[in-house]
Amino acid sequence: MIAAFIRRIYSILPPGVPGGLVIAAILYLTLAPQPLGDDTPELFYGADKVVHAIMFGAMSFVLSLDRLMWRGSVSRRALIIIAIVSAATGIVIEFLQTCMDAGRSGDAADGVADVVGAAAGALIFRVTESKIKRHQ
Repeated sequence: MIAAFIRRIYSILPPGVPGGLVIAAILYLTLAPQPLGDDTPELFYGADKVVHAIMFGAMSFVLSLDRLMWRGSVSRRALIIIAIVSAATGIVIEFLQTCMDAGRSGDAADGVADVVGAAAGALIFRVTESKIKRHQ
């Protein structure tokens, strides 16, 4: 079911576009002042760390999908590079939040969550890659 959804997305959008959309969403959500408005609810303590891990996990996963759909395979080296780029993006964003005067502040714990999420997204891709390839 998920593989069919992925196939459908890539039949509509060329490789690179889904990854670009994920990156654009992450940049907006992490760098815009109050991207969700004033009434953002606090779900539970540490929820923002979970959200950071999910965002950067999604980035690694979707960039890996882009690579798979473009090249037909994702080597171990490419997957590691994707995870490193995703993690580095999160760390740079935290640094930018510290430097910008936009009501945002960088947080080392968010950076750790970004790195963990990026690694998890790459790992989830590798575990599910054969199922996705089977349905291409």
